[in-house]
Amino acid sequence: MPEIAKRVLHILEWDRIIDEIRHRCVTELGRDYLETLGPLARDDIRSQLRKITELKELISRDEQPDFSGVTDIEPALEIARKGGILKINDLYQIRNFIIASNRIRTFLQTNRDEIVSLKEESSRLDKLEKIGELLITSITDNEELNTAKYPELKKLSEAVFSTKQEIEKQLSKLMNSPTMARILQERIYTNRNERYVLLVKSAMRDKINGTVHDVSSSGATLFIEPDSVKGLNSNLIMLELELQVEVNRILRKLSVEVGRFSGEIKSNLEIIAYLDFINAASQFSIATSSNEPEISDQHIIELYNARHPLLYLMSPESVVGNDIFLGKEYTCLIISGANTGGKTVLLKIMGLCSLLAMHGLHIPAGPDSKIGVFSKIIADIGDEQSLAQSLSTYSGQIVIIDKMLKRADPESLILIDEIIVSTNPRQGAVLAQAILEELIQSGAKIVVTTHYSELKELASSDQRFQNASVSFDRETLKPTYKLTIGIPGVSYTIEIARNYGIPENIISRASELLDGRELSAEALIEKMQQYEQEMLEERGKLGLMEEDLKRERTEYRDRKRKLSKREEDMKYERGIEFLDELKKHRRDISEKIRSIQNENIRRLTEIQGELIRIQRDTADKLKESRLKSLRESYTPFDPDRIAIGDRVFVSTLGKSGTVESVDRSAGSVQIILGNAIKSRFSFEDIFLVPEAKESDTKKKREKKKGKVTISEEKTIPVTLQTQYNTVDLRGLRVEEALNRMEIELDKMTRSGIRTAVVIHGHGTGALKEAIRNNMRFSSYVLDFRPGDYGEGGDGVTIALLRD
Repeated sequence: MPEIAKRVLHILEWDRIIDEIRHRCVTELGRDYLETLGPLARDDIRSQLRKITELKELISRDEQPDFSGVTDIEPALEIARKGGILKINDLYQIRNFIIASNRIRTFLQTNRDEIVSLKEESSRLDKLEKIGELLITSITDNEELNTAKYPELKKLSEAVFSTKQEIEKQLSKLMNSPTMARILQERIYTNRNERYVLLVKSAMRDKINGTVHDVSSSGATLFIEPDSVKGLNSNLIMLELELQVEVNRILRKLSVEVGRFSGEIKSNLEIIAYLDFINAASQFSIATSSNEPEISDQHIIELYNARHPLLYLMSPESVVGNDIFLGKEYTCLIISGANTGGKTVLLKIMGLCSLLAMHGLHIPAGPDSKIGVFSKIIADIGDEQSLAQSLSTYSGQIVIIDKMLKRADPESLILIDEIIVSTNPRQGAVLAQAILEELIQSGAKIVVTTHYSELKELASSDQRFQNASVSFDRETLKPTYKLTIGIPGVSYTIEIARNYGIPENIISRASELLDGRELSAEALIEKMQQYEQEMLEERGKLGLMEEDLKRERTEYRDRKRKLSKREEDMKYERGIEFLDELKKHRRDISEKIRSIQNENIRRLTEIQGELIRIQRDTADKLKESRLKSLRESYTPFDPDRIAIGDRVFVSTLGKSGTVESVDRSAGSVQIILGNAIKSRFSFEDIFLVPEAKESDTKKKREKKKGKVTISEEKTIPVTLQTQYNTVDLRGLRVEEALNRMEIELDKMTRSGIRTAVVIHGHGTGALKEAIRNNMRFSSYVLDFRPGDYGEGGDGVTIALLRD
């Protein structure tokens, strides 16, 4: 398993990448999961990359899991596991987590065809039916115990409530008495020592019978419990004590049950934490235009349109993408070019892409990119350096390079920014060459940046090395940040100095002192870069021409297809015209028949035969034309490829149906049309419906004018009736039934229930029609359908509820 030094993670700003993903986590659980994130084995990398890709595609279609209600309930689970009593708030959070867990599980199962890679997580999520049903029915949405479930709790709660009302009634009557106006400090009552009291003036103590429970800080007010409510106060204290005992009993019972299922709940907790991380990684991939790379078994790097993810987040329009290759034809890439040209950024891009890949995360490069898994990433880019400036010293770099030489092996990726600087340039150049030759001997993959001409010449004599350069616009004296592999770069040292205001006399003298041979080499390289730029421009023009040609070919094919379709439509239209003409001929012939009834009967028979033949020929032509059109969209029926329950298209009806039975000897198929209509058709009238045209694809939500429209593809799952998802409206008047339905659907939606069963029966059909018309505009209903066999048939309506 790869191990990356903290110093390298710091250099590559890995913490900032993790922070970007952390910000996209919805739950604290997902954020905590990132603390444990580490490199993965190669197979695990491929698996996780696929999960992120599939979920990313769903998110791009505005479909993603809902993590609301997921909180860190692990401390509460641990208390329950050890036999402790949980507070109502803890039980409420566990209840909400179970609802959220089942909602996420439903999401995974509903979208299982789109997120196949998350099948394991979906299957491992426990439904938690028993503990879920107990908590959902025991605790209300208001974070209170459900008195409807516990009769004794309800009885005591009502007794406490009525006793309080009686006390408050007695006190109000007393306060509003005319004789009390001068006695009371204020006409209010309050509590002292859990007893109701009045605020009485100190000087009026002897004017009221009662017990003093407190005195104000000024001494001007006495808090007196009147004798008339003393018995009620004592009774209230006893009732509240009994109520608390009953509450504790229920909490203890619920806590014991939570403790029994703490293992399953904790397992769901861990799975959902991972799913939140995968969701955040998918969001990060979208934000950085990242993609799933191919994970190679070799230690290579093939990046297309690679970008620095943090720079891309800051300014996606201005970031330049580059194609970077390493490890196949050469093992050391030497990048040269002007300062501030982006050489350091390229090193960090390669390091970050390697880090992201080994952690199973998408990389900020094109989808055709390929990358191997390196066991070591060793970098010297300066501990404190920014993206564009090196601050490392010669001695410090030598210490780091010494460690590189000792650790380098074929599974290492080595990144060195400005190799051997801050020393004698000529001696530094030969030392740098010797170091690179030793590192490359170890089999490591190496990327270095340099200004040394001696290193730029290595590629011409040793095929293990390859030059690359970051280009520079000499006219504007600004970098383009574009990488060109195969050509060394020009430093443009003097030109940049001039651009930054160095006096011209110094610039001229520097040019005179520059070694002639080096000047010629720089000029040659610059000329090569110019030719390369011209070639790229020509290639771009060719690419545009190729795109135009492709577009014209596509347009030609579309026109040809439209013409063919128009030709078939015209044939069909001509067939319709012919039928109209035939009807006219029939009328004419009928008139002739009436006029020649007294003529030779054999002549009449011939005329009728001719009419029948014309009708048959026309029908055959129309049928053949229609069959030809159908064959373009559907597959002809094949009894060997059909199964009971498959959807088919009946050409004679122009409708779809479901196969119930196949009679090979008779060459016919029994088809179910609608809910109960059955009919038999010959093989030639039946066509297979392609899978892509059925309802396997996902139904999308479209918000329009405040309503939600559901596309025809999505289906509502088979739903079993329970006491929590069923509302029985039989026997109610229409208005009463609709009000009751809205109340129950509201409760189900807030409880996280996804499908509801509304029972209305058959009757006259008025109630059923009213309910279904109401559902079309209900704010709680996404879609609905009649019940299927086993669900209650047409006597019930199954509704898909909003999240």
